[in-house]
Amino acid sequence: MTNPKKVIIVDRAAPSLEADLTAHGFVCKTRRDITYEEFLQLPDNLYGLVIRSRFQVDKTLIDSKSHLRFIARLGAGVENIDTAYAASRGIACISTPEGNANAVAEHALGLLLGALKNIPKADKEVRTGQWLREANKGTELASQKVGIIGYGHTGPAFARILHQFGTKVLVYDKFRTDIDDNFVQVTDLKTILQECNVISMHINYLPENKHFVNGSFLDEAQDGIILINTSRGNVLDTAALVERLKTGKVRYACLDVLEYESVRLKIPPKEEWQNPLRELATLDSCILTPHIAGQTLEAEQRHADIAVQKILNLSE
Repeated sequence: MTNPKKVIIVDRAAPSLEADLTAHGFVCKTRRDITYEEFLQLPDNLYGLVIRSRFQVDKTLIDSKSHLRFIARLGAGVENIDTAYAASRGIACISTPEGNANAVAEHALGLLLGALKNIPKADKEVRTGQWLREANKGTELASQKVGIIGYGHTGPAFARILHQFGTKVLVYDKFRTDIDDNFVQVTDLKTILQECNVISMHINYLPENKHFVNGSFLDEAQDGIILINTSRGNVLDTAALVERLKTGKVRYACLDVLEYESVRLKIPPKEEWQNPLRELATLDSCILTPHIAGQTLEAEQRHADIAVQKILNLSE
């Protein structure tokens, strides 16, 4: 090949991704430990970049590789990529949100069941010798009305699971007018806030979505709601949530993501935590997991398969 299509993979990926791209004529190299500064120093001969959240793909980085033709983000969010500037340079940006939709939906279900059945609380009590059966009486999914905000990939996957439990599901997505799933009720945001006792967030992070769930949002919701967030941490105002968890306005929060995450989806060391996060961590009325909803072996493989197909489609 006179001009090999060189691709660098800088994050965790299923081995098949490199193997499949190589089989289709790409020249691949994996550098999972590479830093932003080291990437800038690479020769200017790259055709493609495959990344998750290792570093920010900004104007400086893009300009350092004048032959770049695609950036593939394994996963859903692309907030670590300056997609507008990439597009202005003729660089295609792709992502694979389909890959972990089922994984995220299952995690959201697990979080919700944990809240409804008092599982974290009961586990902690039993370990201290308490056997409180009546105090931990649970609630069934079929009695709940769940509002799903955002109906791209993970929203429908969660709705399908809930439907199997007999749960009534209301959905709202400001960008979609074509939702025709017969197991959900399409409605507006106000109706979800007024009628649903569980609200699950499945929206992308856009600048306009920062603190989408804020004090006003929570105050308009039913008293005693369960809030689930498996989307992006910045869509939720943590300080506002903590205040309403303390008063009982929000009964329970199930958070797989936090607004204090860096571009690499990590939070600061505990000694550097801001006060709202410190308070949140002391509350029994929440479940916190470390941005793992989409992290399954199966999802990793699907991300790779989908990315390969999208890259091949770009190269046709």
